[in-house]
Amino acid sequence: MMNKHKWHSVSLLGLVLLLSSSVVACGTSSPLSVPAITAGPASLSFNAQQGGANPASQTLSVWNSGGGTLSWAASDNADWLILSPSSGSSTGEIDNITLSVDISGVNVGNYAAVITISASGATNTPLTIAVNLAINPPVVGEEKVIDALDTNRLLDIGYNHPEKVVTVEGVIVRTYYAKTSKGQPTFLDFHDPYEGYFICIIWKENRQTGEPIRDKFIAAFPPNPETYFLNKEVRVKGAINIYHRWENNVCLCEPEIILREPSQIWIVE
Repeated sequence: MMNKHKWHSVSLLGLVLLLSSSVVACGTSSPLSVPAITAGPASLSFNAQQGGANPASQTLSVWNSGGGTLSWAASDNADWLILSPSSGSSTGEIDNITLSVDISGVNVGNYAAVITISASGATNTPLTIAVNLAINPPVVGEEKVIDALDTNRLLDIGYNHPEKVVTVEGVIVRTYYAKTSKGQPTFLDFHDPYEGYFICIIWKENRQTGEPIRDKFIAAFPPNPETYFLNKEVRVKGAINIYHRWENNVCLCEPEIILREPSQIWIVE
């Protein structure tokens, strides 16, 4: 049987070892407390036509796949590329950066840029993302006007050539200013019912910059665009977006043009 003296010695030795391991553990940082940069997609591409509209903006997501807080900053090396926002922080949630392209003064050709995402203390800083821009030659020859009710053709352009600027002609048969809806859109419909057909939309303001849009159309087309263009044959110019509307588990794909400037729409005399 172990005597009392030996029992106390063993107990004290165990306590010393336990305290020693605790001190070591407290003095060593856990790998999970170190932030790590994760971003996607790994590359992005834009296409535009020289002298045409800027391509649609795209989204780059950034988040912390490690521990602690990731305080990140993003920059790029191209004059034509715009990042918003250019900094943020994440403890695991996703931060989205809007990538916009300004093709003003950019010649025909292919251009490459690099987005650099840096974060102090991150295990993999900096992280880089490749961005490509292709500027295509302008279309030569007479402009072809598309019938507003040629839904299949408009859908084909919207899906396969979303950067292409086209001119669409038709009669606006119904209008509606959704004053109580989010974004306060003004709808110009070329078919009644409008579901599944081409429409034009005027938002109250630019969602990114806050710049007024509807006010410009009110000034150009008094008393307001929904009254001015009702039952008029018009032409509209812009890129075709596709809106997916679900009804009874059936997707109604609707081609649309977002009107941002009064010069995009005019009455056919």
